[in-house]
Amino acid sequence: MRFVDLGVVTPEYSVCADKIILSSYSEDTLLLYSRNRPCVSVGRFQRMEDTVDLEYAKNNGISIVRRISGGSNIYSDERQLTYSLIVSRDRLPTRREGSFAVICGCVVSALRILGVDAEHKPINDILVSGKKISGGAQARTADAVLQHGSLILDVDDEVVRRSLRDNKKRTYDGLTSVRECLGRIPSRDAISDAMMTGFSEVFGPITKGELTVSESRAIERSLSQN
Repeated sequence: MRFVDLGVVTPEYSVCADKIILSSYSEDTLLLYSRNRPCVSVGRFQRMEDTVDLEYAKNNGISIVRRISGGSNIYSDERQLTYSLIVSRDRLPTRREGSFAVICGCVVSALRILGVDAEHKPINDILVSGKKISGGAQARTADAVLQHGSLILDVDDEVVRRSLRDNKKRTYDGLTSVRECLGRIPSRDAISDAMMTGFSEVFGPITKGELTVSESRAIERSLSQN
């Protein structure tokens, strides 16, 4: 498996990168990125006008992008890190619940390496003491599964609450963060190493790499068309 840290990117770039690497799947890939400005990522099947406070977003410089996966809307900025796993379908259980359990389990392992006592809450949340620290969503093609999810390093609860109009019944008691759990945020390298170790426990050796030239060009073309 290839590990690629994209660094800090625009919300639009992150959406295009996920889409291109899934649609042109050629090898298992674990991406890591954070977004360079506040953003609401809208689930594929969500009605934007019903689930996002558009006026609040506009007045506070919050971008809105629609991702390729399902699930609820999420708020993110540089204080959240996003992982994105693109993997062959035959390396995961067929049922959605089982695939979430496997991948969320890798994230739980990474958090525990960092010192955060996390647990998977089916179907797609990761909690610490009943509060959400990560959630995942999926998209699928005939060949591969993409699961991406946020890792909350730090959070402003009020901004999240005011940005979103999602009335879905939750199975957790609010949000928490790595900073709240540890009193600090580990370095990017420490988080990357923990994620690589957590995923390698299930998927085998992971090697640091880069996007291919064709992937980078396809992402740029997709950005120019939007």
